[in-house]
Amino acid sequence: MLYKMDNTTFGGNIPSLPQWTGAPHAMIQVQVMLYASLAASLFSAFLAMLGKQWLNRYALTDMRGTAVERNQDRQRKLGGIITWYFDHVMESLPLMLQVALLLLGCALSRYLWEIDAIIARVVIGVTGFGVAFYIFVVVAGTAFVSCPYQTPWARIIRHIPHIFRRIRHILYRTHHILRHIRHIPRHIRHIPHHTPRGVLHRLLDFWSISVVPMLNVVHLVRSARARRRNQRTAVLESQCILWVLRTSLERGIRLSTLKFLATTPTLVGFTRALISDCFDILIDCIKVNEHNLVILQGMEQLAEASAMCFFLTYSHLSITYPMSGFLTNTRLRYGRVFPRNLNPGCLPFPHILGTLHEAIHRGAEVTIKWGDYEPTSHEHTAVAHALSKLSWSEWRWRQVPPLCLSFGLHYISQDSLPPTTVIAYCLLIIAIDLGCNVPKTLVLAERCVHV
Repeated sequence: MLYKMDNTTFGGNIPSLPQWTGAPHAMIQVQVMLYASLAASLFSAFLAMLGKQWLNRYALTDMRGTAVERNQDRQRKLGGIITWYFDHVMESLPLMLQVALLLLGCALSRYLWEIDAIIARVVIGVTGFGVAFYIFVVVAGTAFVSCPYQTPWARIIRHIPHIFRRIRHILYRTHHILRHIRHIPRHIRHIPHHTPRGVLHRLLDFWSISVVPMLNVVHLVRSARARRRNQRTAVLESQCILWVLRTSLERGIRLSTLKFLATTPTLVGFTRALISDCFDILIDCIKVNEHNLVILQGMEQLAEASAMCFFLTYSHLSITYPMSGFLTNTRLRYGRVFPRNLNPGCLPFPHILGTLHEAIHRGAEVTIKWGDYEPTSHEHTAVAHALSKLSWSEWRWRQVPPLCLSFGLHYISQDSLPPTTVIAYCLLIIAIDLGCNVPKTLVLAERCVHV
């Protein structure tokens, strides 16, 4: 404007208008991260309000209709939550907030770096410490399921092997399809290698030689992981059973827990404290009256379940850890409650405790008629399995307890034979008594006995 009014002011220099080149590149980066952080925060808040509305609808109880219809409606809601991955959507909320916080820290660090490097280093250090701590928490939550510091990222990382399993399943199905394609007529297979069909035939050979063994190795690794996972599950169930027996005083809860323990097919990973807890419950249900033992009124079912669990856990420990000091202490505790010269006729549940009495007090003569014993099918199998364990452990010291041997001889001589598994255990007891080389793994594994 000055040049237009008086061009003599500038002399011979003609001024040029400055050209707009846009915002600095650093400011654009800062603005991108800041707006992304703001958008993530607002979207997470929006989704949180929707989630609260969805949960209120789920918790809403319809007062119309019968109780069955209301329960069916609630079950449909629960099924919809599982089918539509509602928990995954809700767990994305903290993920978005964490990403928004990280973007805010990065934007602030980048902006302060252009202003003053010292202040920027402080902010970068705090942000880096937070990121390192969060990475440590994610790694710990991924490696250890029992770690209390669980995050959504840990669950996502643990889910990656499932994706690879699906890919492996697709490859396995593809292999089956291609294997069926290979079985083409002979006059079609004998073709030159330079033709397209010959190339396909060579590719199929490469698949069978290279890829199939790799798939077999993956299958073996998967089977080993499944076994370890089942063992961890068994250990966890044993700890849960022990916790319930020690913390709950309700008779019904204890009875249900003991029945669940009695129906456990294998006692892999069980803790030795279960034996003492089952024995304590049995003692609480029994009153010693001179030389007789009387079950308290109303405690019959609990006493029977605890006696069965004590019998099963004791026989399992006697074969897995025969030299354990805990087993010796259990024998001493049993001897104080059930002395050697106790009348076998006063023993509650003589078919279970009588066998234990004969095994613990070695040499004690207990007479039991197995013909009077009428167990259920599952209980029959569990008792036969426990007797085979007890026979193996006691035979290492002197001989098979006579009650165990009489059990085996009685049930294989019946006109109507018991279940196949019971017959197998009876034959196993007789084989142990005859001195056959019966490995411990055969006695422990019910699947081996079936085979």
